[in-house]
Parts: sequence; structure tokens; C-alpha cells
Amino acid sequence: MKTNTAHDVSPPEPESRLAGDGLPPWLADNPAAGRRTRLARPAAAIAALALAAGLWAAGRPATAIAVAGAVALAVGFVVGVAVLRQLLSGSHPVLGVARAIVEEAIGSRLSILLVMMVVVTLPILPLLLDPQERLAYRLQFLLTWSLSGASVLLAVITIALACGSVCGDIESRRIHMTLSKPIHRSEYLLGKWLGVILLDGMLVGLVGIGVYAGVLALAKTPAADAADRLAVQEQVLTARVVARPVHPSGADFDRSVAATIEEIRNSDPASFDRSPERARKRIVAQRVHEWHTVTAEVVSSYLFTGLDKQAIRAPVVQLRLEPFADNSSIARADVRFALWLNERPFPIRGGEHAAYTFSTGLTHTIDLPTEAIADDGTLRVTIANQNLVMPGEQRPTSISFTPGEGLEVMYRAGSFGGNFVRGLLVMWAKLVLLAAAALAAAAWLGFPTALLASLMVYVTAAASGFFADAIDIYTGLDRKNDTLMDMLRLRLSMLVERIVKVEWWELIKTFGAYCADAFLAVIPSFGTQDAIAQLATGRLVPLAEVASGLLFLAVAYPLALLALGWVLLERRDLVSSAS
Repeated sequence: MKTNTAHDVSPPEPESRLAGDGLPPWLADNPAAGRRTRLARPAAAIAALALAAGLWAAGRPATAIAVAGAVALAVGFVVGVAVLRQLLSGSHPVLGVARAIVEEAIGSRLSILLVMMVVVTLPILPLLLDPQERLAYRLQFLLTWSLSGASVLLAVITIALACGSVCGDIESRRIHMTLSKPIHRSEYLLGKWLGVILLDGMLVGLVGIGVYAGVLALAKTPAADAADRLAVQEQVLTARVVARPVHPSGADFDRSVAATIEEIRNSDPASFDRSPERARKRIVAQRVHEWHTVTAEVVSSYLFTGLDKQAIRAPVVQLRLEPFADNSSIARADVRFALWLNERPFPIRGGEHAAYTFSTGLTHTIDLPTEAIADDGTLRVTIANQNLVMPGEQRPTSISFTPGEGLEVMYRAGSFGGNFVRGLLVMWAKLVLLAAAALAAAAWLGFPTALLASLMVYVTAAASGFFADAIDIYTGLDRKNDTLMDMLRLRLSMLVERIVKVEWWELIKTFGAYCADAFLAVIPSFGTQDAIAQLATGRLVPLAEVASGLLFLAVAYPLALLALGWVLLERRDLVSSAS
């Protein structure tokens, strides 16, 4: 009996395609195309490198680096394709289907166009940066926009390739030849998914190499001043852990909040008992906001715990704060305050305790000496309001900080390189999910509808938080702090109320909120693992976050979607679908 090879299970293609005419000549994997391009590939690379050398000699190093970077990424793409072909050279049917979709991808004009956009855009992006801007800001811009832009392009490539491959096989009837071999429909989908995610992995690796090299090259350019250079090392090219404050009084604060809750409940039991859990959350939020507000008559303290001086790999930690001037009609009014670290005034300049003056509504960073942390790993930050009385006001303005992100201590806990790799893994995990979603849609729908459905999944996952807030604002339904049972009770009661009052428009809004919330609950949110923002701000991408991202985004959800796609493909009439 003849043993099936990988080529036996690959979709049959026209003779011209197999001869390499459908592929770019520099990617063709056949002897004829190889003879035509054996000299063209190195010649083109040598010519581009010669151009880069000429630009360098002409005093345009940035442009020279961009040209050399484009050549390096193009060569890396060719090498990556060769590696994928070798990895998928086995005889298993799944590998055969996977190799077929890789060949299909590198022969698609759309895929090649999008890949070339990545290859060309990444090296050129640093040329668009203003050289007069501070170096730390330029590095953050490069990291944010290069990785964000590449992730969008790779998502489009993934969705278009997965949908186009399955739908193309069905419409052209190639799937009948493939499934006539000893291969199950589940193996067919699994092979498609494997090919797409391996190609995604190769492209993410190329993007990572290009961005990382660009960041390191840009980091070696002159900084605006010593503070800018320190910001590059301690706020961008690093991996920092974030610590948020607890109330210095500890359990006393909790008992005080509980007493306030009990007092309000006794004074107005009717309104409190209608939604006791929501009332408690509102009271706690109000007390926390009061704690984060520093009036002219009050000195507020914030205790940061778990700061191990031996584990912190830097002479300083950063106090990141975003102050707001309350009770002031002046836009962007400055705030002025004094600072103490573990009851010691900071900073001391010229023998005096100096105050800080910052613009309101903007994020600021203060470098604090690591040696200020106590031996038990605590750092007590005390803030005294020293605002002046504004024109037209009767008393100094208050200073408030948004609870949570408005007041943080950050310290180095790893290297930028390791953090960057973790961020790329999270980026790839999201593409793995999109590939499975696109294949499941293509197993059921035609190409235009499958493409639209897959893009809807992508947009929903990328902007899940925004959509959830928009739905809550539009419908008046609060879901941010409610439990599942709270949300169900709230929605059921509101639905009954709309029906009783015959408020049809409000009823439609309420029912629409049900459907939208259900869809948002099914689609995982990419915003919960925003590795790009963490990389750009020098925040540590925790290993636990990477592990959970790989588990849910790259394993659990894709397997569930592929199982759904398999069921749909099994039930689909491929004969009538292709006609």
C-alpha cells in the first residue's frame, strides 16, 4: 500500500502555480525559479547594502540604518520561510495542509503586500521622529506605534489568510481533492491553523527583531540632558514592578469605613436596603477618594509595602503621580506640595526642604532614592498641600489623585530584553486566537461574511473595555463593579419595568444591552493584557500574565473555536457551497 506523503494531502493546484509562476520569484521553491533568482537575491541585497554604505558616508546615518534594516528584515523573511518549509516537511496530513497554507500565503499578493509594509515601515519609522524631542519620548513613540501598527497588520494578514484559504478551497472545489485523502475534516482545520500560527510566529519574531534593533540604535543617540538619559534607562528600557499604596492606619481605616456604612444604613435604611452591595461600594469609593485628596489643612500619607531593597536593581525608584487641582476655575492650574519619605523631608536642596510644583492633569515622575525604603520593605510617602490661593478663590485648592493609577511606586525588576520577549509572546497569542476565530467563521460562512465576522471579533476584543463603558452609558446599566447575579437581577428588573410601562424604545435599548453584554462576555478582551503599553512605559510584563495569555488566548479559546468550526464544517454541504 502506498504511504501518503505531505504532497498527497495538499490541495491540488494548477500546473503554473506548482511551477512557481504564482509566487514571487525571490520566494519560489522550485528548481526553475531557483536558477532564475539564485543570483538576483544576493545581488539585490548587495546593491541595497551598498546604497546604505553610501548614505552613511554621505552623512545620513539614520537613512542608512533604515535601508540596512529593510534588507535585514527581507532576508529574515526569506530565511524564515525556508525554516517553515523544513519544519513542515513531514508526511503527516496535518503538516501537509499546514505547508500548503504557508505556500499559499507567500504566493498571495495581499499577504506579500502587507508583509512588505511591515518590512519597509519598521526601519523608516525612526526617521519620522522629531530629533528635537526628548529621547525617552521618542523611544516610547517608536515602541508604541511600531508594535501597535505591526499587530494590526498581522491581525489583518491572519484573518484574510485563514478566511481566504478555507473559503477558497471550498469555492474552487480543491477541498474535495484534499478530503478524498485519508484526512479528517478536523485534521484539515487543525493543519490550516498550524500553518497560520507558525507563519504568525515567524512574522512576530521578525517584527521583534526589527523593533528591538531600532530601539537599541535610537537609544544610543544623544539625549536632551542627563535627566533624559536617566529616564531612558529607568523609565523605558527597563522592566518595572508597580506598587500601589495602602492606608497607613491599616485595619483602623477598614473599621472606619465599616462604621460609616453602618451609620448611613441606620440613617436611611430604605434607600440603603434597595441595593446594599452597591451602596457599600459607593461609600468605600468615596472614602478612598477622600484619602487621595489633600486639602490645605490636611497632610495625607500613603504606605507602599513589599519593596525589597535587595531585589530592586536600581539606585532609585520612581514615584509616578497624576495630580489634579480641585476647587479651581483656572485650567491647568499648578499644584505645589512638599514631600516626606518615611517621615524625613525630601528633597533637601541648599539645606532647605524644597517643594514640588507640577501642572495639574499631567503624569509626573519623581526619582526617590532606594535607600529611603525601610528595612521591612515599606515606604511611607507623606504629602502636604502648599498650594497658593488662586485669584478669585478664598482658600488654596485641594490636590487629588485618582485612586489606583494616580499614585504609584515603580522599581526595576528585570531587563528590557526579557520583558520585550514576553510582550511578543502575548502579541502572538492574540494572533493565535484570531486565526482560530477566522477558521471557524470560514468553515460556516462565505468569504465576505466570514471576513466581516472575524474582523468584528478582532475589533470587539481590541476595544472591549470601550464598548462595555459605551453600553453602560447609553443604556444606564451599570456592570463595572457588579457581580454576575447583580447584573442578572438588575437587567431582569429593568426589562420587566420597561414592559409594564410600555416603554418600547427603552425596552429595545435594554434588550440590546443584553445581547451586547453577552457578546462581550464571550469574546476575550485584549485590553486586559496590553503588553505594548507595558513595554512602552517600562512596566514588567509578568510571567503569570504571559502564562495566562498563552493558556487562554493560544490554547483554550482556539481549541474551543476549532471544535466549533469542525462541527460546522462536518454539517456543511460542501457540494452546494461550491456551486
